[in-house]
Formats: sequence, structure tokens, C-alpha cells
Amino acid sequence: MMKYLLLFSLMISQALHSQQQMIDSFQTFNTYADIKYDEALRPQFHFSSKKNWINDPNGMVYYKGEYHLFFQHNPKAIHWGNMTWGHAVSKDMVHWKQLQHAILPYGKGTIFSGTAAVDYPNSLRENTQEEKSIVAYFTHAQNDKNDLFYQAGAYSTDRGRTFQLIDGGRPLVPNQGFDRGERDPKIFWHAPSKKWVLILWIKRARKKQPDDLGKVRFFESMDLKNWKKISDFDRKWVYECMDLVELSVDQDPNNKRWVIYDASFDYEIGTFDGLHLSTDGENHLGDLGNAYYAAQTFNNSPDGRTVIMGWLRTSDNNVYVDNKMPFNQHMSFPAKLELKTTEQGIRLFRWPIDEIKSLYQKSILHQNIGTDQLNRKLENEDFDGIDLFASFDRNQTKNFKIDIRGQILTYKKGEFYFNDKVLPSLGKDEANLRVLLDRTTVEIFTDNGFSVLSSYIIPNDGETKIKISSDQSTVFDVFEVHSLGSIWQ
Repeated sequence: MMKYLLLFSLMISQALHSQQQMIDSFQTFNTYADIKYDEALRPQFHFSSKKNWINDPNGMVYYKGEYHLFFQHNPKAIHWGNMTWGHAVSKDMVHWKQLQHAILPYGKGTIFSGTAAVDYPNSLRENTQEEKSIVAYFTHAQNDKNDLFYQAGAYSTDRGRTFQLIDGGRPLVPNQGFDRGERDPKIFWHAPSKKWVLILWIKRARKKQPDDLGKVRFFESMDLKNWKKISDFDRKWVYECMDLVELSVDQDPNNKRWVIYDASFDYEIGTFDGLHLSTDGENHLGDLGNAYYAAQTFNNSPDGRTVIMGWLRTSDNNVYVDNKMPFNQHMSFPAKLELKTTEQGIRLFRWPIDEIKSLYQKSILHQNIGTDQLNRKLENEDFDGIDLFASFDRNQTKNFKIDIRGQILTYKKGEFYFNDKVLPSLGKDEANLRVLLDRTTVEIFTDNGFSVLSSYIIPNDGETKIKISSDQSTVFDVFEVHSLGSIWQ
């Protein structure tokens, strides 16, 4: 009798899952039509939603000439909540067009972060003659505090415009029993093993217990439905939004390493054989600022590049609300990720993608110019969005300051500083600096991207100038300032 009762319960459960439908009331995109992207605090070359709250980038994937940016989105309010996957597409990762919300809540939960991939092997068996499936994996975050989070999936056969739940949104990776909020699955095709791999954050280290470790679990699948645990990666630093990506070292296709990182962009470098990730246990920090969070790389980029975007969160989530903005939060500018050999070992470098040049409006270019002459060249120039690059001989230069619309960047005794935060250098003879400044964001790259600092800022009201000061006649080998147009025009 018990056997039949269990079977009946299972059938009922499966039936209930099969009936799950996304809740249409969360599809509010038709109310966004009147937004013009021209508000005073609207970033002009960083992606933001037309309206309402956004945070983590999700499901970043390239397919048929389009880069897809899905993202955590509240379709109903300007603060966090009601999580869906918002959706935008781009031909160049610079100019974005926002589309209808892609994956909406169902059942008793909302749609937390995850990733997407193109199902070229047709593992899910949902490809059509015309289209490959874009398969998304996400965390189904239960609203009831007594219910556990689980990992579910959806797929699209119309280039990401609409999604269907896989198996009615049932748990494809059930909760592993470590934390109610286990979340943020990353999926990718591991070509040498001819299988899919999923990585999942499942446990945070307890700070009050020095020997306790966080945990990331690896799974494998042949059909994108049934997943088998294959290994664990235990580290104190790991916490949510894990990514794992393979990169060439020094652009050598025969020398590759895997990089694993979490939401705070702590990272380690190692090898992955399809079963186990091995590293030397040394972790590094990929961003030195207070804003860069939950970054993700594009799957299936067509040109061999690995491009990353993160959420640039504010230090005050009410700033946009208080200033009566229709939106809240925005993304980083896309950047190329590379591994390079340094005297400290192999390290991760990050540098804005070249497509930013499509936004250049007015450029000021100088070579072998001193600070006094440079200030005279700049004193009559006004700037809004800025892409600034400078290089100089570290052995010939001691100290200087660059005031970029009220944001002070200091070079002193061989190191760069921003708001008293040091950006470690490579120590080579040639030093360089790059600054992207938008209306609420500064991104600073030094020594070709060896050190990166992203920060939420608001340039001084009415300040549109760039000024350089030095206790000596500093000479820049190269000094470039490009005024940036809007991605919304």
C-alpha cells in the first residue's frame, strides 16, 4: 500500500510541476515606453534598464550576431524584489536594446541569477531546423522561508525572445543540504569531455570558525536535465555567483589555464580536467573598488575573446530614488579578460573592449607633453563621458595628480592611488593609466589592466574640466582624452 501511495504522490508532484507557468503579471515592459535615457544621473555608456531596479548580469551569451545580456530585474519597483530576468541585446556590446522581460517567476518563488549557453550539441533535444536552443539555468528562490532554493532551467528557440520552462520548472539540481539559499548555477560545454558542466555555490564559510570552508560543487550532464555530482571545490573565500572560464596565457593557445571567481571577484588560477579543479590555493582580488560585483563572462563569443561585465552597485541604493530617477543601478563597461605572466606569477588582466571607440566624439591626442603645456591645452575643454589614457616613464616621474571632473587620481612613489586606495603596479619602466568616467561611475585601469578599481561616484556638480598638477615638470609619453557620446543615441 505504501508503495502505491508513494507512487501516487510522485505522480501528483510531477503533474503539479508540469502545470507551472510563468506569471504574466510580471511582464511590465510595455510600461517602459516613455523612458528616454536622458535623466541627469543616467549613465551614458554603461547599460542600465529603462526603468526599475537591476543587479547581477545573467545568462550572457552570443548567438547569431547578437550579444544577450540578461539581468536580475524588478519589473514592478525601483528597489530590489520580485526578481525576474530582464533582457537586452547588442551587436557590439556597447549599444543595447532592451527587450521584454525574459524569464518570469512561477510557483512560489522568484528567478535568481544563473547563466545561459547555446545548445549546439542539441543535448536538450529542443533545437529546430531554424534555431539552436538557448538554454538558461537559474536559481528558483523560494518565497516561503521554510522552502529550499533549487536550480531549474528554461530554453528558447526564438533567439532568446521567449522561454519555456524545462520539465515545468522542477528542480533539475535539488538543494544539496548545505544552505537554504544555494544558488547561481554556471553551465558550459566542456569540449574535451563532450559533456555539460554545472558549477554551483552551496556553502559559505563561517567566519567565527577559522577552519570552516565555503563550498562550490561541480556537476556533469549529457542531456541538460539530469545532473551528477562529480567533485567539490572548498575555499574560505567563495560566495555566490561563481564563474569558471578557460583563458590562454600570454595569448598562447597551447598554454591555457582555468580561472574561478566569485561575486566579489576573488579568483584562483588552475587546471580543470572535466572532473576536478586544481589550483595552488592562492587567491587574488580582481577589482580593488567598492562597486564591481557578480561579474559574468559571455559564453560562445565568436572572436576568441573572453569578455566580462559586472554589476556596478552603488554605495547608497537610495541615490536614484532620492533624485527621482526611473531606474536604479547599472552594469560595468564590457572588458576583455586575459592571463599574463608577471614577476608575481600568472595574473588576470582586464581592459575595456575596443568597441568603445565607436563612442568617440572629440579626441585630444598629445605625445611627449609636460603638465604645464597640457593644462593649457585642456583648460578650454569640457567633458561629460571620458575615456582617458596616459603613459609615462616611471623612472623619470615622481609625483602628480590628475583631477578628472573632481575625481582625484594620484601617482606617488611608483604607485597609483584613488581615494587612498592603492592600485599595485608591475614596476616596469613604462607606466600607464586608463580612466573611464561616466555620470555615476569611474573605472580605473593601470599597467594595461594589471590593477583595476571600479567605484560608484558622482562627479562634482558643474565640474567639467581635467587638470594635472605636479611638483615637477612631469612629461607624458602619451596623453589621450576622448569625449564619449551616448550609447542611447
